[in-house]
Amino acid sequence: MNPPNSTLEKSTILILDDEPMTRKVLQLCLNKEFDTIIKDDGMAGMSYIETGSPVDLVIADLNMPHLNGKEFLKVLRGSNLFGHIPVIILSGSEESNDRIQCLELGADDFMTKPFNPLEIIAKVKAVLRRVYK
Repeated sequence: MNPPNSTLEKSTILILDDEPMTRKVLQLCLNKEFDTIIKDDGMAGMSYIETGSPVDLVIADLNMPHLNGKEFLKVLRGSNLFGHIPVIILSGSEESNDRIQCLELGADDFMTKPFNPLEIIAKVKAVLRRVYK
């Protein structure tokens, strides 16, 4: 499967997080290599995806208003049109149960806050390679 975007274009990462500082840090560390779109909750993110705008990967916070990370995963994975889009869940929780539930709901990876910016870039690249090889 080839990436939705041509090799001449950057992959598009949709960032869903209600914390302005987390959104800013993610955008700063990812913008060099990827195009980023920012939304502050899962409902706004799902609405954006449903417009048909290209999204190659989603980074979603576990605890957001309106549609949290787990609910977002359920809706996205239930979609015939968009269920293939990879998702990395980001959370302040280090609870093993949260990680397990998210992975069982279809998350491609899980990272805890605070995170190392270099690690998030490496994980995004790894998921994109795995999904779009």
